[in-house]
Amino acid sequence: MKKLLSVVLLSACATAVQADEVKVAVAANFKGTIERIGKAFTAKTGHSVVISSAATGVLYTQISHGAPFDLFLSADVKTPQKLEAEGKGSDRFTYAIGKLGLWQKGGPAPDEATLRNWQGSLAIANPKTAPYGAAAMATLAHLKLDPRQYRVLTGTNISQTWQFVDTGNAELGFVAWANLVEAGKTGEAWAVPGDYYPAIEQQALVLKKGAAVEALVAWLKGPGQAQIEAAGYALPQ
Repeated sequence: MKKLLSVVLLSACATAVQADEVKVAVAANFKGTIERIGKAFTAKTGHSVVISSAATGVLYTQISHGAPFDLFLSADVKTPQKLEAEGKGSDRFTYAIGKLGLWQKGGPAPDEATLRNWQGSLAIANPKTAPYGAAAMATLAHLKLDPRQYRVLTGTNISQTWQFVDTGNAELGFVAWANLVEAGKTGEAWAVPGDYYPAIEQQALVLKKGAAVEALVAWLKGPGQAQIEAAGYALPQ
């Protein structure tokens, strides 16, 4: 009995030693999804996930200046591609395809005609730092609409853009479809057709290698895919 107890204790100690922490820098639109994925991942592996969220461009600056992240979950391709070229990371891969939504809190759900005739406030994430903001501007360009016809409120990231609409500071806003799914607000929104803007291909970049990081990457490519799709993203081919 004593021998069996010793084996159990040694096994528990070994698991505790092997468990590690993964520091993840994540684009604002994916924060809620990685939090849910992280809980399932931790429950299965014992590795904890520490999340820092901001606009993709802001995270790029932090990583460039040596922020101690292990994994970068971007909202685009070019930012992790640039970091990889700068020698900041490796093993780049696509983990999700984002979708853009146009939200009017409380409804009725807007549509293309709403956007064409709108002259009130419109929330858009900063297109210089937030890929969803760039997608919003591309949508306006596709429809040959001048942003100056609206009172544009520019969010530093897609989360702040959501807050503008949620608090009533903006009457209409371009947001991540995944955020609408998470909040149960898809009935108040228009799913902007995917051919109105360049694909929002969201890529990851490993910044610091280790067993825990490799385990999380494998989880994102495997069991996490079902959670990503359920959150309102398309899956990479």
